[in-house]
This record gives sequence, structure tokens and C-alpha cells, in this order.
Amino acid sequence: MPRFADFDASSLRRTSDVEGFPWRGQTVTLLRIDAKGIVSQATRITEKRRMLADAGPKDLILAAWPGQWSQDVFVVDDIKVAQAGVA
Repeated sequence: MPRFADFDASSLRRTSDVEGFPWRGQTVTLLRIDAKGIVSQATRITEKRRMLADAGPKDLILAAWPGQWSQDVFVVDDIKVAQAGVA
């Protein structure tokens, strides 16, 4: 994943692997780790839009989505698709 060259997220599933990822879902939380190591989260649509708009090329964006038996964490590998999903 060249976009996140400073992070090794190879053990995580990618959001692009999930058809119809529920970006607007109330149970989906986005986490951002920026290039300085600052961690932030977004749970509301407006927060998600702002986070995705502000994301830099060296930031790592994760999406936490509850599964049936556990919390699933995905790496957001296509910012444009994510932005469209919260538009």
C-alpha cells in the first residue's frame, strides 16, 4: 500500500475489499494517525467528512466496524471512495 508507506498495515483487510462498505454507518468509527503520530477519531458523518478531507498522504486512516463476534479493523486504502461514501 504505497499511500501508507510509513505504516505496515498488511495484516489488515482493506476497505476496498468490502463491497458496499457502510461509511455512513453509526457503528463505523474512523481513526486517523497523522504523520506526527497524533491519533483522532470520527464517529459522526460531519467528523468523518472533515477527517477524510484533511487526511495527508502520510496519514494512516483505519475504519473500525463491528462484526458479528468481534470488532473488525480495516485500512482505508482509497480516500476518494471513502469521501464519496460519506458525501
